[in-house]
Amino acid sequence: MEINWMVLSYFVIGLFALNGFFRGWWKEAITTAFLVFLVFLLAQPQFADDFIGVVNIILETVYAVLPEELINLFQSSLQTSPVAASAANATNPAFQIDPGDGNTWLILLITFIAFAVMISRFSLPDYGPGNGYAVRPVGSILGGLVGGLNGLIIINLVREYVDGRNLPAGTSFSAQTSGGPASIASSGVTIQAVQVPSYTILDSYLPWIIIIIGLLIFLAALKNRVGVSRQNGFSKVDYKEPLGYRRY
Repeated sequence: MEINWMVLSYFVIGLFALNGFFRGWWKEAITTAFLVFLVFLLAQPQFADDFIGVVNIILETVYAVLPEELINLFQSSLQTSPVAASAANATNPAFQIDPGDGNTWLILLITFIAFAVMISRFSLPDYGPGNGYAVRPVGSILGGLVGGLNGLIIINLVREYVDGRNLPAGTSFSAQTSGGPASIASSGVTIQAVQVPSYTILDSYLPWIIIIIGLLIFLAALKNRVGVSRQNGFSKVDYKEPLGYRRY
């Protein structure tokens, strides 16, 4: 089975641009912040390895306080799970994730996007007329642009994770299959991507340009939402109405 990567990329970018049009640029900016952090980790494999090490320490700490019944259930589920993460053995029963496995980063990507959505909804709620903030036309137009950028970053992150060359001591999906450099094989079904561009988001200075743009968008979101004023000698945090939004 072949998938045209260019068509898939346009579809993902368009989908996120449409989502950004309805959500507005401020909420999309939160997602951008998480995505540029993942781009930074790709550009700095050693830092990515250290980051996963911290995550593993947290998992080990949480694992140590879990009830034994829950641990046994969790270990039994790992035996049939397709997710490539090293788990329990006799001397070190703590669940650990592998920084060199693309599956690890795909799961982190989904987790980061979910966190970004929750943070944006709680930080700038929209519960309908009378409660929350509505998106104005300017916010929608900017949201479509930022959402399209997020879609571009996401589809390229997925490509990098599937390829796996820039992961810390990683092995790509393609190294485990015979379908080509952009292929995945599972249960006898091979999915191969065609018309994959030769350039990636890690070429030359491109990742740093993306990171800088993402940081500028995130800083603009903070400045448009949070302000500090002094009143009676004390500092007070004020929550502002972001550009392109209006309170009901």
